[in-house]
Amino acid sequence: MSKIIFNDKCVHVVFLGVPNVPGVAAEIFNRLSELSINVSMVTQNTMRGGRSDLSFLIEKERLDEVIPVCREISEHVGGQGVSFATEVAAITVGLNSPSDAAQVLAKIFTALASVNVNIEIINSTSESAICIVSSTKALEGLAALEKALH
Repeated sequence: MSKIIFNDKCVHVVFLGVPNVPGVAAEIFNRLSELSINVSMVTQNTMRGGRSDLSFLIEKERLDEVIPVCREISEHVGGQGVSFATEVAAITVGLNSPSDAAQVLAKIFTALASVNVNIEIINSTSESAICIVSSTKALEGLAALEKALH
């Protein structure tokens, strides 16, 4: 049985097109750390042209404080902007062991597809898989996962 955690009080922040050079992510997270912003599920995707998208989750209650800081940081590092997706939920599925990762991921994708829930972003480690989905379909996805994994 896999443990499932549901969080609909998060925001998906994406720094768009930041230079893919050492120190940029450090600057972003140093500034957020100074504000004691809790950050989770950090993902970086390298794009063409020496640019990357850097995304993570923050607590929704801190959004008003974070928006101007993130915009300032993006401009300072030469990024192409910042987006804030507020209508999302994170569903975390714990993995019982690293050896069952493929099996659990297959169940996650199958269960969510069965109720037409699209995964906007997924991050999987040997311990858990975190799925970011639209909040409009999140409870349906949660119910499907609970049925498939329990």
